[in-house]
Amino acid sequence: MSEDAQGNDLIVKLSTDAEPYLFVGSGLGNVYLVGVEYEVNEATSEQSAVIPCLPNLMEAIGKVLVEKKTALTADELRFLRKRLRLASKAFAELVGLSSEQYSRIENEAATLTPTVERVVRLLYAALARLSQDESEEVAKTKWTAELNQQERIVASRDANNHWVVLTQAA
Repeated sequence: MSEDAQGNDLIVKLSTDAEPYLFVGSGLGNVYLVGVEYEVNEATSEQSAVIPCLPNLMEAIGKVLVEKKTALTADELRFLRKRLRLASKAFAELVGLSSEQYSRIENEAATLTPTVERVVRLLYAALARLSQDESEEVAKTKWTAELNQQERIVASRDANNHWVVLTQAA
């Protein structure tokens, strides 16, 4: 046990399959990490972790999102745009929307059409430099929009210390 700058006790934990660490730093509310050491402030219940190989993790999450079979959420759309380091106005232009139309989609005031969603996924696959096979798989996929389906993204590191991400229906 250690202390923070205010003298509060910090408990060090290791995330497990049974108790994964919720990775809010992704901007998504459904990303959990296994095998990560993190601290919990006893007084405030705040958690913090140092995430190893963060760029590899973010890349793996992006790949899982463009390959998943269900419709992208507004948060997932925002995640993909930010991974490409594009402002919303520039991204809107690339996918053929006005900045206002795109903003409404990211803010859940409008829905993402299947055509625009396909463009977003293919754009991400191309700009994130997914392999040709992975990009072709994205192009061939038919996505379904299932209402009220919550998906949970769980990531853990493999024997080579690379992040492996799975998407599971909750």
